[in-house]
Amino acid sequence: MTLHPVISIIIPTKNNAETIEDCMESLVGLEYPKDQYELIIVDGHSRDGTVAIAERYGAKIFYEDGGTRAAACNVGLSHVRGDYVAFTDADCIVDKMWLANALKYFEEAEVVGVGGPNIVPDDVVSFGKAIDFVLSHTIFSAGATYAKRLGVPMEVESIGGCNSIYQTAVLKEVFPINEIPTAEDALLNHRIRLRGLRLIDAPDVVVWHYRHWDTPKLFFRRMIAYSRGRVQAGRIYSEMVKPMHKLAGFSLPVVCLAMIMLFFIDRSIFLAVVGMGLFLLLFFLVKCLYETKSLDVAILVPVVILIEWIGWSIGYMRETFT
Repeated sequence: MTLHPVISIIIPTKNNAETIEDCMESLVGLEYPKDQYELIIVDGHSRDGTVAIAERYGAKIFYEDGGTRAAACNVGLSHVRGDYVAFTDADCIVDKMWLANALKYFEEAEVVGVGGPNIVPDDVVSFGKAIDFVLSHTIFSAGATYAKRLGVPMEVESIGGCNSIYQTAVLKEVFPINEIPTAEDALLNHRIRLRGLRLIDAPDVVVWHYRHWDTPKLFFRRMIAYSRGRVQAGRIYSEMVKPMHKLAGFSLPVVCLAMIMLFFIDRSIFLAVVGMGLFLLLFFLVKCLYETKSLDVAILVPVVILIEWIGWSIGYMRETFT
């Protein structure tokens, strides 16, 4: 591998004027030769100043009409000139050593993709931090190790769409990807692994992610979209829907029906089950308080867990039965 191969960085955008300037600042500040990487914006026809801001930083601008991140990635890949392709999002800030740190892992045999943690910055609202804690500790991100914090480089099933670098030649073989609403990164990674190739999650390949769904309403909608995308991915590759996805997906009506029956059949068992549920929520609250040292964040964790569960189950059943 050459010391500084050409890297094409693809950033899908739509109406990201509030965050894209910080993203672009971090990208032009990378510790990597400026003539060896290019910035490619694929915009979903923003109605704000997103494109104008990106143009100021010398980004190449293209447009997608599919309305999904997958559509933007498909368009972007058709315009790359690099030996490697990196993906991030317009609400992310990349570490200055992002590319340089990632490249060393490609020296390992059969490694064709490298990612790492996408970390919530310190200045996000408490609800956003509670979301980050829950996503890194619960079953809904099964297989998505980038939602967690791995302390050492490790081979994984999937790397996150907002923090990923791949060999261009391999992407050309597996693209275009299906334009599903979410889980397009998991779908891409699954196709790569079906070829016997390896993906690495590395702790020093870092982006900071200002997730734009850090309110209860937006998070609820996001969980519905996540579960619908997972079901759609499962229609393409059935093994992408894991048992825990299914269990969580169908659990809401089952739990509600069971609790109604218990209420009328045996109140003592009903109260015991309610107590177990409250204990579980309290456990995660205390765990968050211990890890984050923030009561403001910890007291929101039970709310986030309930929203995550309900939103996932609703989205999963909606997509399954339509």
